[in-house]
Amino acid sequence: MDTFTITVILSFLGFLVVGIWVSRGINNKNDYFVAGRNVGVLFIVGTLVASFLSTVALMGEAGMAYDGFPWPILLLGVMSKMGYLAGVVLFGRYLRDSEALTIPEFFGNRFNSSRLRALAGASVLIGMGLYLVTVTRGLAVVIEAILGIDGFWAVFITWVAFTIFTVLSGSKGVIITDTMMFFFFLIGGILGSIAIFREAGGVKETFTQLAADPTLREGLLWHGQIEGPGERLNSIGEALIYIFTFGLVWAFVTAVSPWQASRYMMAKTSHTAIRAGIVTLLIIPSFYLFIMFAAYAVNLINPDIEPNSQVFIWAAYNIMPTAVGVILVTGIVAAGLSSASTFLSLVGFSAAHDVGPLFRRGEGLDGSDTKTDNVRSARWSMFIVGGIALLLAYVATPSVLDIGYMAASFFAASWGIVAFASTQSKRISEAGAFWGMLCGGVITLILESIKTFGGVDWPMAFHPVLFGLAASLIAVIVGSKVKPVEESSWQYISELKQRVESDVTVAEVKRTNRYIYVAIGFIAILFTAVGFFYVPIMS
Repeated sequence: MDTFTITVILSFLGFLVVGIWVSRGINNKNDYFVAGRNVGVLFIVGTLVASFLSTVALMGEAGMAYDGFPWPILLLGVMSKMGYLAGVVLFGRYLRDSEALTIPEFFGNRFNSSRLRALAGASVLIGMGLYLVTVTRGLAVVIEAILGIDGFWAVFITWVAFTIFTVLSGSKGVIITDTMMFFFFLIGGILGSIAIFREAGGVKETFTQLAADPTLREGLLWHGQIEGPGERLNSIGEALIYIFTFGLVWAFVTAVSPWQASRYMMAKTSHTAIRAGIVTLLIIPSFYLFIMFAAYAVNLINPDIEPNSQVFIWAAYNIMPTAVGVILVTGIVAAGLSSASTFLSLVGFSAAHDVGPLFRRGEGLDGSDTKTDNVRSARWSMFIVGGIALLLAYVATPSVLDIGYMAASFFAASWGIVAFASTQSKRISEAGAFWGMLCGGVITLILESIKTFGGVDWPMAFHPVLFGLAASLIAVIVGSKVKPVEESSWQYISELKQRVESDVTVAEVKRTNRYIYVAIGFIAILFTAVGFFYVPIMS
């Protein structure tokens, strides 16, 4: 049994220990669902980054960067992370002060609508279920490579590792382990990237070699290696559309998706949420800068890694010092486990709190609200949905990146316009919100399913999410015209806005402004560093 295997086993056991320990401190539904609404900036940042940087980023997108597209992935990432700032200011801080336990509950309260809350809850089950399958499948690939086991048992071990922990500890455990794992894969990713650059002769020498190699130089251009072996992008036009389309999709995802926006509901104050959004906006693109170009640099050492999603696994075993490789592999495993725990917890919460009550005789969405009923229902929901995800992950054939992008597109189209309008507009009605969410989600899901599972290759300019967003917008406008805003809905958002504004003090604003000044300085330094290493070799 080598060091990598021992480390992975210990990380699994560590998750279980934390789950058991945290579960003893859960006293009520607020503890289980939103970690008591008393979480500081560090832990909010930790869970935002950890739930975002799953196997989709560290395997799917890294594999695409290895194939010759580091710049498209990086540019897409920079564009999409602006969603953190827009999301927390225009949506997240309202969620936090609404005192809802889930985002579907917020939608239901905002529009005084049981059907909208149930629809939003069902979309969490569908979208988060897809993402859970993605992360489980990607994590199982890592387990297969490290432990040397194949098929069902790799998926099953993965499932057991995150399911037991999540069921026991709820949001409190997810927050703690997310932050632990955030440090693991951040440190591992940076040290691992440095080791790859060092193996190639240093950072500047790496870029010089890539630029000098006629088969690799094009990968350093903004559009990527469109004339090389890459199959995803075949022209400059496709690259441009890809960056802007998925940049828009992931901007909506980072702004309003349940696995990102729900993190703000746990913050101590609305300004705590804003500061966390600013820090996350800086950390993820910076991390992408390291890992995407490091993944591409591996071509100088081994251009024939198959499948490409294992580029960092291969590098950890063959390039990096053992200690660094162990940290990186642990980080990849940790990223998958933390993301899976986040997705599973959200599915369980919505199933028990937003959808389940509709199917209990005599209960609406305002049914039993005791700690015992809510927590027990959420735990059983996690087991049931997790079991379904286990089976789907075992039989899943599309790539990690494809299913992950499918789930992201679904939430961008179904929730994006409705979420922002719910806090920023008094003209959107319950009918507009309901049909906007339904039409955007259904159309995107159908078209994405045809593409992902049916093998239909839509032109990049006609990506399914664009049709979904257009359908959502039209439905919001038409629905709000046909059935105008109700007085209770207008009053709710007016009172919520007053609550959010009254939460602001001069001291809080000054503290948040300091975060903004540091962010501006950090961005200036980062651009200077990129210019120093990149511009000379491309001129």
